[in-house]
Amino acid sequence: MGIRTKLIASFLIVALIPLLLLTFINKQTTEKALTDNARQALSAAAKETANRIDAFIDENLDSVRVEAILPGLARYLSLTPKQRDDSPEMQLATETLIRLSRKDMLNVLSYALLDLNGKNVLDTYTPNIGKDESVEDYFKQPLQNGLSFVSAMKQSPTIPDIVTVFFSSPVRNAKGDILGVLRVSYNATVVQQLVTRETERAGAKSFAILLDENNIYLAHSTAPQLLFKSIVPLPLDIVTQLQKAERLSNSPVKELATNEFKLKQALDNKQSYLISSLSGTGNQVNLIAIARLKYKPWSVLFAQPISIALAPVKKQIHDAMFLFAIIASVVTIIAFTIGQLLTKSIIYLTNIVYQFTIGNLEIRAKINSKDEIGQLARSFNNMAHELQTSLETLEQRVQERTAELVIAKEKAEDANQKLEKLVNLDGLTQVANRHCFDGRLQAEWKRLAREQQPLSLILFDVDKFKLYNDYYGHLGGDDCLVRIAQTVQKIVNRPADLAARYGGEEFAVLLPNTDLAGAIKVAQSIQQAIKDQAIPHAKSDVKDIVTLSLGITSVIPTCDIKPDTLIASADKALYNAKNKGRDRYCCSLEDV
Repeated sequence: MGIRTKLIASFLIVALIPLLLLTFINKQTTEKALTDNARQALSAAAKETANRIDAFIDENLDSVRVEAILPGLARYLSLTPKQRDDSPEMQLATETLIRLSRKDMLNVLSYALLDLNGKNVLDTYTPNIGKDESVEDYFKQPLQNGLSFVSAMKQSPTIPDIVTVFFSSPVRNAKGDILGVLRVSYNATVVQQLVTRETERAGAKSFAILLDENNIYLAHSTAPQLLFKSIVPLPLDIVTQLQKAERLSNSPVKELATNEFKLKQALDNKQSYLISSLSGTGNQVNLIAIARLKYKPWSVLFAQPISIALAPVKKQIHDAMFLFAIIASVVTIIAFTIGQLLTKSIIYLTNIVYQFTIGNLEIRAKINSKDEIGQLARSFNNMAHELQTSLETLEQRVQERTAELVIAKEKAEDANQKLEKLVNLDGLTQVANRHCFDGRLQAEWKRLAREQQPLSLILFDVDKFKLYNDYYGHLGGDDCLVRIAQTVQKIVNRPADLAARYGGEEFAVLLPNTDLAGAIKVAQSIQQAIKDQAIPHAKSDVKDIVTLSLGITSVIPTCDIKPDTLIASADKALYNAKNKGRDRYCCSLEDV
């Protein structure tokens, strides 16, 4: 066998056999990796969606608990039925319910007050007034355990194609006695949207399902016709009970279940992952991840057809076969060509080049022939010399340039720190200035509008500060402002909170994720801390020490309201505090 044939055969064996082996191993590894990645993506999406639903439930439970303590509701329920009609308490309670219902006009269907007999005595959806709701769990549970409650999702008996969920909380008087229940009817479509709106993030053609404690479909991103049907047949008495409660479809019994027994077994065994077919998706085999909620015994499922998850493997096999053919052709051609040109000098020169490429820069080719091989050797030697010289010079220049860059970076960082301090800090008090406050207000307003969390603002200034300045001089006034600013800075110490000099003797305290009650506590701490400083004020007709007047407001930001309205509301409260004699705080009770 000639050297050319041997070379071609050797090249083919060396190149193609490892390629075939690598292709097989890579196929197995890729399938496992793709399956694991898909499972992780589905599991992450399921857990994230479960957390979002839990957050939605938790937020609304907190809201209804806080709303139930509004004094107007308790005063109304404390009246006898005869005293309630056309009473000022009735008007106040009605206005309170209407105002509460407007906080989310898209999803809040109604707010209602139920007395201790379960009778609907006030409702923003007036046809419900007088209705007996004593048999409903959202009435019984708050009375039994004294806690806020969220009901199961059910079909609305009065509004077609609407799914509702109820939040409720006991209404108590000042002594803590339960007088009735505050009930909120909520459009549960928002829960279904939380489940279905971001399914593509879990992977191509993935879909999401929400099941309740009876394994009834509450949401399905690709098969909405399955809503309010169960994954397995339920006992007839349970079916009757759930249909009566509007929690199960009124279809014939044989059409009420999709017969997903493998899925039911996985749910019963608390599995977090399985591979199974689902009838609602054409019975194709799916990767399914399961996450469970904290506040309700519900399950969130994210699934993806396994054929979609493993689709890259098919393409990889096709590409590998195509690459196999190309490599076989190229190897044959190269082996044939090299077989004709192969000489001892080529092998020697190749070895010299190899030694040079792995770092032996001093090596040179010792070929004195005047043919093409000799010219190639001389060209290599010249190139090696120039490259060696260039690398040595380049290395020195890189070191020098690196040192310059390190020095320049340190100078730039120092300048940026000084500039940031000048831009954002008040030169006198060393707290945030008006520029910094305005920027932070805009940023927190946008963030909390997305998160639907409260934002509170305290505006305050020094009582009779002009008289203070006139009597103690401007240096004394500056020292007073510095002491006040530094005292407030120590109180407002959460990372997101901001104390700023708003202008002159006026200061602002921005409190993200803080409701009105929390803002009042901060204002009281500031007021007490300044009093503890006991800064003398001989010319004040309020007290003989420096005192503050404070205005407080709080709101849940929305895109429809500008941040300036928060400032205007706090300023109005500050104005009221001054009018009422100073050395006090006032809250803005109007809608911002």
